[in-house]
Amino acid sequence: MDVGWHFKFIILLFLFLLSAFFSGSEVALFSIESGKLKNNLSSHPLIRRYVLYLLESPRRLLVTILIGNTIVNVAASIISVALALDYAKNSSMSKNLVFSFQIIILSLIIIIFGELIPKLWASKRPLSFASAVSVPLYWMGVLLYPIAETITETIRLIVSKIKLSKYQMAMQPDEIAELANLGHERGTIKEKERGLINSIVGFNSVVVHEVMTPRVDIISISINTDITDVLNIINSSGHSRIPLYEENLDQIVGILYTKDLLPYLKNRGGLQELSLLTITRKAMFIPETKKINDLLHEFQEKKTHIAI
Repeated sequence: MDVGWHFKFIILLFLFLLSAFFSGSEVALFSIESGKLKNNLSSHPLIRRYVLYLLESPRRLLVTILIGNTIVNVAASIISVALALDYAKNSSMSKNLVFSFQIIILSLIIIIFGELIPKLWASKRPLSFASAVSVPLYWMGVLLYPIAETITETIRLIVSKIKLSKYQMAMQPDEIAELANLGHERGTIKEKERGLINSIVGFNSVVVHEVMTPRVDIISISINTDITDVLNIINSSGHSRIPLYEENLDQIVGILYTKDLLPYLKNRGGLQELSLLTITRKAMFIPETKKINDLLHEFQEKKTHIAI
């Protein structure tokens, strides 16, 4: 092995490190929570300043990382081909077989050591990783600024020229869920975040029957209940709105708002003579098959919080 072979190999190792640097930087910087950034880096104001500067232009930052990663991976491919040629000259193996091994080995190294490992590491320690890469990434951004800015503006121009209808632009719920799952697999989205996204996406398909309080668990009051017992039920349940029924739960006559009892609490005598029907509010009745999303809008329109 000559000096040139060693030199190429060292360069290739350095390129692998740079590939890991860019891949981890993408995950770390885009998964930092602003609150943690201010609290945990308060003792390192210079590092925090660099990180905040990078995050001020997320699109340019992403373009810079992608440009750097692309250049590094292309350079690694060129160096690995040169190494494969050097090996083929001094080996009895055919060039086609050598190049086949070169492609397989290079792909595995880039995927495992240039993508998966740094992204997993960065997703577990985003703040530490971002602190370590912020300064070199800032200066790389300065060097690549003309290219990154040109590409960023080109993308912005292309996007602004594309005229899409709202229907074409809207993503379907299953597509959003798929992106959330993909982001979780790549380490850019945490498990809790994926669960939240999937819950929001599935919100439109949830019906009232799935979230309503079971009949046996409903706290309700008969209109003939003594006012003292009513107050005891309110205190023990902690509910601010309680359904009132006439003979059974199938005959709901309205909703008792506990705050409506407050004016009568000053006068205990008047409270004992109070008829619950006089302060009962109209109940809102809905079918069990109603979509929970539609119910939420109806609650907002009618400014109410309970339905039967």
